[in-house]
Amino acid sequence: MSSNLIVLVGAGAVIVLVVFLAVWLTVPSTPLAGLLERRLSSVPNAINYDIDLDTGEFTQPAFDRLVLPILSAIGGVIAKRTKEGQLQQLRKLVAKSGSRQRPETLLALRLIFPVAGGVICFGLSLLADLAPPENYLFIVVGAVAGYMYPTLSLERKAKRRQKEIQLALSGVLDLLTVCMEAGLSLDMAIMRIGDADQSLLAVEFQKLLNEVRLGRPRGEALMAMAERNDVDELTEFCRAVVQAEPLGVSVVNVLRIQSEEMRRKRKQRAEEAGHRAPVLMLLPMMGCIFPCIFVVLLGPALIELFFK
Repeated sequence: MSSNLIVLVGAGAVIVLVVFLAVWLTVPSTPLAGLLERRLSSVPNAINYDIDLDTGEFTQPAFDRLVLPILSAIGGVIAKRTKEGQLQQLRKLVAKSGSRQRPETLLALRLIFPVAGGVICFGLSLLADLAPPENYLFIVVGAVAGYMYPTLSLERKAKRRQKEIQLALSGVLDLLTVCMEAGLSLDMAIMRIGDADQSLLAVEFQKLLNEVRLGRPRGEALMAMAERNDVDELTEFCRAVVQAEPLGVSVVNVLRIQSEEMRRKRKQRAEEAGHRAPVLMLLPMMGCIFPCIFVVLLGPALIELFFK
């Protein structure tokens, strides 16, 4: 009886396996990308998640997927009670720094960091056993530092980014001039720069080209790039190109003049930095070098005068 049961179970397993293989071979296999696309289409707000359809894994880090939505929600509540002028300043600061943050995230950080700074300073004051006047001042300093840190960090990043764009502008303009003198149009020259250069300015030109491809007028895209980066030399270049096209002026000549002007300004900045160096070196010399010289020169005389 047991042998018959084993035979029946084995025959059933073989039949199930054969049926499974037959279905597997006859039904066309669905690619993972198509399967994920169908599943994501049924999930609300699934487009907000960056998912690699080939591997099925999240390409964004957990911080961007989990923490940033919470910060954006908190910042959205604060943004409703913030003046439009302040929000516009925050948007410009975020754009100049090249950060992927939203103004709402910055508002949330300006609320969370003061609390965190105050709590940390309170704990440090307890460890240091500070008296009531000093520990209150220490907590206030920590809260103020936490409030100012997000904005100061973005401002420092924006200045560093502007300086890098300023230094790369003359070389990019030279490359634009060479490309257009070789017969390329302005759009093709910008595309060539985006392929050949890896600087921040090349990335900005690539964004400009993408906006033009999407239907935005070139003049508006150029002025938007100038406003987004807030670099004086780049703004002058964009205005010159925008004014040259309606008047029929050769863009190559404008680029050549702008390139020479950028090189001249770069030389002037180098000379200015060289002339400013002695003034900046004066304070370290007065505070560090001169006292040592006075000790060496006047020390023996003062010692002799003191003992006599």
